[in-house]
Amino acid sequence: MKFPIVSYLAWAIYAAILVPIIMVIGAAFTETRYITFPPVGFTWRWYGAAFADSSLMNGLWLSSLVALASVVIATCLGTAAALYLARPDARFRGAFSSFFLAPLNVPAVMTAFALLLAFTQWHLINWRGLIIAHVILTLPYIVRSVLVSLAGRDGAVERAAAILGASPLRVFWHVTLPIIRPGVLAGGTFAFLISFNNVPVSVFISTPGSAPFPVVLFNRMQWLAEPSVAAAATLAILGTIAVMLLLEWKFSFYRSMFR
Repeated sequence: MKFPIVSYLAWAIYAAILVPIIMVIGAAFTETRYITFPPVGFTWRWYGAAFADSSLMNGLWLSSLVALASVVIATCLGTAAALYLARPDARFRGAFSSFFLAPLNVPAVMTAFALLLAFTQWHLINWRGLIIAHVILTLPYIVRSVLVSLAGRDGAVERAAAILGASPLRVFWHVTLPIIRPGVLAGGTFAFLISFNNVPVSVFISTPGSAPFPVVLFNRMQWLAEPSVAAAATLAILGTIAVMLLLEWKFSFYRSMFR
C-alpha cells in the first residue's frame, strides 16, 4: 500500500536541504555588491574576488588541513576503540562507551568553553589545539559507525584466519578492515564534514590571524556581506560534492552503506 504523504514529506525534506544551497550558489553570480537572491545579472567576478581574498583562502586551506588531520587521527583512535568495545570480554565497556560518546551529549558551546579554559593553561590556542579539539568532536562519529559495522561481522572468519597462521596485523588488514570499511568510510566522511563546518569550537580555539573557514565566513556575514562570501561558500560546497563523488567512484561509498 502506497502512502503519498510519505513521498510529499520526503520531497519537502529534500527541498529544505537543497533550496538554501541553491540560494548560496545563485547569490555568488549577482552583479550587486551585496548578497541577493535571485541574482541581479550574471558575473564571475566574485569568484575572482574570493580567490584574491587572503583571509578566505587561508581559512579554507586551514579548515581543510585541520579536518583532514582530525579525521586521520580520529579514525585511528575511533577504530581501535570500537574494536575493543565490540569484544565480548571487554572490561568497563559501559564506562568507555560513555566516555567516547560524551561529546555528543554535551552542548558544543560548553565543550568549546571548557576546551578554551584548558587549552589556555596548556598554551594550545593555536592550530595544534584546533586539531585536538576537532579530534574530540569527531571521535564519537567514528566509534559509532565502526561499531555498527562490527555488529554484523562473523567472528568465526577472524578466528579461522588466525588458526591458519595469520598474524593479528594480517587478520585485521585482510579480514577485519574489509568488513568494517563501510563504517570507517561513513564515520570518516561525517567526521570531516563536522570538523570542516564547525563554528562553536573553532571560534573559541582559533586566533585572529589563523581563523578557519567557517569562522571567517561568520565574521564576514556580520560585517561585510559581499557576494565573494557566497562564492567562497560555493567553492566549499563543490569541493564537498567532489569528495563524495570520489568516494562513491572509488569505494562505492553509498552502495556499501546500504547494501
